[in-house]
Amino acid sequence: MYSYHFREWLSFFYFYCIFGWCFESTYVSVKDRHLTNRGFLRGPWLPLYGSGAILVLWLTLPFQETPALVYVVGAIGATVLEYVTGEAMVRLFKVRYWDYSSQKFQYRGHICLSSTIAWGFLSLLMVYAVHKPVEQFIFWMHEEVVSVLTFGITVCIVYDFSNAFRKAMDLRELLIQAELLCGELEKRAAEKRRLLEATVTFAKAAVEERLEEQKERAEQSKEQILQKLEEEISQLQERQEQLREKMIRKADRLLAGNPGFRFMADLPDAAELRERMNRFRRR
Repeated sequence: MYSYHFREWLSFFYFYCIFGWCFESTYVSVKDRHLTNRGFLRGPWLPLYGSGAILVLWLTLPFQETPALVYVVGAIGATVLEYVTGEAMVRLFKVRYWDYSSQKFQYRGHICLSSTIAWGFLSLLMVYAVHKPVEQFIFWMHEEVVSVLTFGITVCIVYDFSNAFRKAMDLRELLIQAELLCGELEKRAAEKRRLLEATVTFAKAAVEERLEEQKERAEQSKEQILQKLEEEISQLQERQEQLREKMIRKADRLLAGNPGFRFMADLPDAAELRERMNRFRRR
């Protein structure tokens, strides 16, 4: 059992990608009461499910006669894959596509105990109940048909992934710009606070020493600097608003397909930004 050639492994991978998409999209659509295209890609496939299925099948090869070991090995393998994928997405794109932070016994929001337990049972289900009919179905199909289908799906997935990757990197660039802009706004606000505090201190000293002329000059200088700072802050806020609108448009597809999606960048008013993204989707 499970002595397959590369083409057969690839066929199984695509089958579980599509099956995983059907399962998750149906579940989320029923839960949210509207059609939802789950996942990072636009097409009807979730590579995480395909990768998980192939990994579990491969890891459990030596233990297929012992269900307990299949459960343990499958749970650990799928959990490791989920963590590595989640961490890679965060580091590469600066966004989180699922989040277990609210769950008990979770780690970095990527994995949690309840999910690991579920992966173990799903491994048992796949190895002993699901995969045999899938294997028979793939073997039942003519080899040329399987070859044509796998080639066509490969082309579609590669094209889909390249587009999704480019859009995700565009969003990442916007997030980096937004972080830098937020830092600049904080810097200008701090300068404004320091200027006001220094002016108040100088004014008190000027009153005590009756240095009215110096006080007037300080007030004029303060007003000029404050006006310049206000103009800079206003320009930065305008740029921030433009970035927000771009981020909403870029993230719309990711938000629609990933209910747990959230930015990992240090952005102010994150809740307000997400609400605006939801409003944008409902238009």
